[in-house]
Amino acid sequence: MKIEIKDLDAAIELKNNGMEVEVRDPDGTFRGDLVITKSSLIWCKGKTGRAKGVKLSWKQFIDAAEAGAIAAAKPAPKPPAKKAAKKAAKKAAPAK
Repeated sequence: MKIEIKDLDAAIELKNNGMEVEVRDPDGTFRGDLVITKSSLIWCKGKTGRAKGVKLSWKQFIDAAEAGAIAAAKPAPKPPAKKAAKKAAKKAAPAK
């Protein structure tokens, strides 16, 4: 997915209007907007406006993430440690 933040103020804490994130497929096809506010997350599929988007409270989102498909997803593998990567590179290198 290609994720772009449409408007990001310098303030770290979200204000009442929140922040809108544009979501596109890797090929550039527009999927929708995710609006993140202090009280909720709103998914606006396609060109749906904020008022007609699917709204989840933070508690609903956290409960869904911990119990649903998000929790079932496997975590990304950790990259090898730098020392281990250097050792592997030395072993693979031809002797002089």
